[in-house]
Amino acid sequence: MPEIKFCFSQDESAQQFMALPGCAAWGALQPGMGRFAAESPMARVHRRSGSDDPEPAFALTATTEPAHTLCAVAPQADAGPSQIVYAVHDGSGRFIGRITHGRSPLGFRQAWRIEDADKQRSAVAYRGNIRGWIAYWVGSPFWAILALVFLLNGDLHPSGSLWSKPHRARWRMRTGDGPKKVALDFHGRYRADTGVLDVNLIYAQAVLYGE
Repeated sequence: MPEIKFCFSQDESAQQFMALPGCAAWGALQPGMGRFAAESPMARVHRRSGSDDPEPAFALTATTEPAHTLCAVAPQADAGPSQIVYAVHDGSGRFIGRITHGRSPLGFRQAWRIEDADKQRSAVAYRGNIRGWIAYWVGSPFWAILALVFLLNGDLHPSGSLWSKPHRARWRMRTGDGPKKVALDFHGRYRADTGVLDVNLIYAQAVLYGE
């Protein structure tokens, strides 16, 4: 399996590059996880200027010289009322797939679908697993107590991870008659199988999910 591991960083140091015309430097995809490393990132992310709404339009470029565009991502205006659909094109402008952000069938969780136009495959993920959501709601009554403890200890800005909702996501797909396969897995960092989905669709989904 051609597996890659990476993360999406929006640290200040990950935005130190010359953005494409009409764009702003937004972040980078880098191998491993954690803070932005000095090593060359896998791709740079350029957000379209004036795209301040929750549905960003952006482009990814390679870090090799001369730099070239890997893909461009933009929301479709004709998406349904309960979902956001992003069209993804490669550097030559050819449509390679779409990414849809909506809700799970029961409506409880966020859902993300990657559709690969060339391979005629799709992978779906739901934000957070069942165990994580149960722990989140069971622990929610104690947040006020935790907040008071932090304030009494002089910490006016406690870690956001204390209040964050479950974020684990696994994009599963069926490639035959066997069990579903994990094409992309997020648990603090991304682990992807580039043999089953276009790598640029994987990169685009990572930016959208991590944004």
